[in-house]
Amino acid sequence: MSIAEIKLDLITWLSKLDDTQVLDEISQLKKQFLQEKYNKSLQPMSKEELRDSLAEAEADYVNGRIISQEDLEKRIKEGRVL
Repeated sequence: MSIAEIKLDLITWLSKLDDTQVLDEISQLKKQFLQEKYNKSLQPMSKEELRDSLAEAEADYVNGRIISQEDLEKRIKEGRVL
């Protein structure tokens, strides 16, 4: 099952769910997930993560997967970054 199919299945299931206890538990799970994601974003990169990020950036540059600052600003103004 693809991610899109899983999401649709969950949306369909949630839209029909009337059990407030289950909905409260799902809401708590969502809050916990978002809090953990936020907390993780505040942590500095490890040296390995930094090296991996630099290696990826260098590979992008070598393979021409770059855009100019002008083009980036234009895309942002148009509401599309990527």
